[in-house]
Amino acid sequence: MKHAPLLSFLLALPVISAADESTPAAWERFNDWSIGDVLFPNIHLHGAGGFSSGEPADLATGSHDPRREPFSAQAIEPGLSLRTEYLEGFANYLWFQDADGDWDGEWEEAFGKITNIPGGLELKGGQYLSRFGQLNDKHLHAWDFVDSEMALSRFLGEHGLLMRGGELSWSPSFASGPGLTAVFSLGYGKAVPRDHDHDEEDHDHGGGHFDGEDGALKDDILTARAMARHRYDDFHSLTAGVSWAGGQNGFDRDTNVLGIDAEYLWRENGLESGGRAFRWRNELLWRDVEAYDVHIEPTGPEIHEGVYREWGFYSHAIYSWHQRLDTGLRLGWAEGVDDFGQSERFRVSPVASWWFDDARRIGLRAQYNYDAIASHEDEHSLWLQLNIALGSTGEVR
Repeated sequence: MKHAPLLSFLLALPVISAADESTPAAWERFNDWSIGDVLFPNIHLHGAGGFSSGEPADLATGSHDPRREPFSAQAIEPGLSLRTEYLEGFANYLWFQDADGDWDGEWEEAFGKITNIPGGLELKGGQYLSRFGQLNDKHLHAWDFVDSEMALSRFLGEHGLLMRGGELSWSPSFASGPGLTAVFSLGYGKAVPRDHDHDEEDHDHGGGHFDGEDGALKDDILTARAMARHRYDDFHSLTAGVSWAGGQNGFDRDTNVLGIDAEYLWRENGLESGGRAFRWRNELLWRDVEAYDVHIEPTGPEIHEGVYREWGFYSHAIYSWHQRLDTGLRLGWAEGVDDFGQSERFRVSPVASWWFDDARRIGLRAQYNYDAIASHEDEHSLWLQLNIALGSTGEVR
């Protein structure tokens, strides 16, 4: 726990700063961090702890989901954005504690973008979270829930679709009229290799012929997304998109993932900040996995192969009562693949988030998970999360 004094200091920093700054405006001026109006640093701090009827590490589906009951560092995340007229970039690093309480760290994103290319084009290159659906490219500090979306982690892998490669986006002029926006994206690359993947057997990784994580995309990955948003007045908007990703999986065979998403947003104050708001976000997922493996038995090699298809979905509803209070409900389901040792799973998660300041920089979140897992007893978990955001909020995405 040699990092404990540093963690305690970082967690106390916003409280100390808020005591020195007597008004919300002063608190925001303190957080207006920039270097020459070109570089914009920030840091996000997340701690999580709670109680579960099962083993938290076994129930976790995402790489940064809570994995132990004692309160621990879910993520300490410094980030840096670069903004110029034609060149932008972003990089962030994560420190976190694993299921044993040991510290680990990793680069999450580190990419550059060429922007304002004639014709509405934009080119991104480096290590980045792909634009798949409405959730894959969101960092932990942008989540509405304590843990990741179960169905999405199952289909794209516990780290999400995190790639090294390039992505070309196009915002056509014919879709830039009043209230209408559209973006089309194409990407190519390979998944970022990890050296701290989890070895424990869990309800989603035991009892099958194959390791389910090998069904995720690994190399020669091609991605595509089409998104359109219609704001039919200042108060209501509808966003819809289609995403696809295909390439080589961990079996050296092919995986394809398709997602269809839609979101409705209502804001009481329209384009102005504050007021009540309601957001309903949904995505239907499908994947096709070719699997192949050879097991060495006493009688000789035994070959297992097959083609497996699976459906899943999630639905998130978040209601903002005012600037400091959100309540929400999440439903998620994944069909399961027996040969991957991945059971059918249904999850219900009510959540409540309270923010201590109008800028939503310091907050507490409480969440309950009910997990119904096929061929296994139901599990119940209660999590409490502390969130602190310091510095610039205008991250390059």
